[in-house]
Amino acid sequence: MIVAYPDVLSLVQHLAPTWRKPQHTNFAQLVCALLERGSLVLSELARVMPASTQKLHGRLKRIDRFLDNPRLDEPVLFLRWLTLAYRLGDDLPPASDGRPILPLLLDTVYFEPFALLVVTVPCGSRGLPVALTTYHRYQLAACFPPSTTWPSPLGLPPRPRRRKRTKVPASTVVEYDSQNKIEAELIAYVLHLASPALLAVIIADRGFARAALFIDFNQRNQPFVIRFDAQTHIRVPTSLAPDLPTEGLPKDVLGLRPGHRVWCPQAYYTKEDQVPIRLLAVWDPDQKEPWYIATNLDTAEQTETLYRWRMRLECANRDEKTGVILREGGDHHALTSVLHLHRLLLALCTAEWLCALVGLQAWRDLPEQFQALRSAERPSAQPAPVGPSLPAPEQRPVLQPPGSSALPEPTALAPAVGAPIARLTSPSTPPKPASLPYPEWATDLHSLDAGPSAPPPVLPHRGSTPKLPEWLRLFAARGWLSYVRLGKEIIFSTAFHQLLHRMVRWLAGYLWPKTPTWLPWQLRYRLRHWWFDSS
Repeated sequence: MIVAYPDVLSLVQHLAPTWRKPQHTNFAQLVCALLERGSLVLSELARVMPASTQKLHGRLKRIDRFLDNPRLDEPVLFLRWLTLAYRLGDDLPPASDGRPILPLLLDTVYFEPFALLVVTVPCGSRGLPVALTTYHRYQLAACFPPSTTWPSPLGLPPRPRRRKRTKVPASTVVEYDSQNKIEAELIAYVLHLASPALLAVIIADRGFARAALFIDFNQRNQPFVIRFDAQTHIRVPTSLAPDLPTEGLPKDVLGLRPGHRVWCPQAYYTKEDQVPIRLLAVWDPDQKEPWYIATNLDTAEQTETLYRWRMRLECANRDEKTGVILREGGDHHALTSVLHLHRLLLALCTAEWLCALVGLQAWRDLPEQFQALRSAERPSAQPAPVGPSLPAPEQRPVLQPPGSSALPEPTALAPAVGAPIARLTSPSTPPKPASLPYPEWATDLHSLDAGPSAPPPVLPHRGSTPKLPEWLRLFAARGWLSYVRLGKEIIFSTAFHQLLHRMVRWLAGYLWPKTPTWLPWQLRYRLRHWWFDSS
């Protein structure tokens, strides 16, 4: 049984501050069960649910009731996933209007007879989910909250009220006329949730290319980078070469050869609609076929970079369906309700975020700790100089191999659950006023710098691979591990749980500006039962 349940519960509480206590508990148990079992079969998940004394039948009924919950605020999860993606996502040169670019990768993952339509943001070698919906492939019934209840990305979420029902933007099952309308609804949904300070760019494969979507994007000035099929009719204003036609199939019009790139600032998509686009054609020497990419961005460099980042989504899909998170195929779920699968996939994406954040926390902490351990093992070696970003040698945590005692905290821990709030300050500092019962670490802005690191560099698919760092050999016998897989190894290793503690504590401070404006009694309850669980 996974032993990190208190930390997973605390993470869920900070990711979904407007949920009720039973919703936090059930969702955290589902996340733990998915990590433990790696399956979407409800009976398998019920057998390994942590912190539950019920029999198997009672656990199954409890899971069914939660998956049917009509008051689950899902957009609050998406808003916080986006907030984390703003910090961890890869950077691009700003757009022409000066706004930073936010790449939104759109793709479909099949869980027969259902499909997951997911939007991710590239973070290193993976694309981390920020919004999703699930629909039935044949009945075209999808899960969306009513558009009138979509929250604003600028405001704070509403404060839960005791014994008063508030309007919750919970997903309901809605039937659509076509799959195209489901895709358009999710695109409108995620664009509504994204920060207006960023320029969101929709990036998708050729399965999403269609004239109606390009027309809609052009009318709304929505940037996009979408690949289209080689059998699509295109037209250019003037011939690119004397022996090339101005319209027809892309291979005939562009005359592309392996190793070449062609950029057309003005082109027209399809013979009937003649949608104005910018066209980039890329044919790498080792590719079987070229890429034909439609866009309305200004430069070919940004267009090519953004579409190459789309490949990171495929790695994330393998992690979710048949890799790191799920060890069995995603089609073996035996579910008949699209809403049930939708809620399970919410837990699955939360488990991926948990593994990613823990893995990135390890990339920040473990190299320093391993270097300190190596220095301590060499008596003749001179101690490493203490820089402004490193703690003193006597304060550095000592790296422990798996199976030994847990890592010590580099700083003093907060008191246990139920301890008086006044004891949170050191004896040398005066106690804080009773009207501001914040923990000292929660108001220390420098603690935000000790959170997860930026994603490690993406390894090249071809050519030589860099040497594996020594500290990473504790988790990998050969070859590199993605930071998502590294995070899962750390979660199941009791010797490194202090990394999980520090990550959850950082998450609490980082997401604090996005929490509701609590009443005093609500704040006291959360200080006692949320943050202390990860102390």
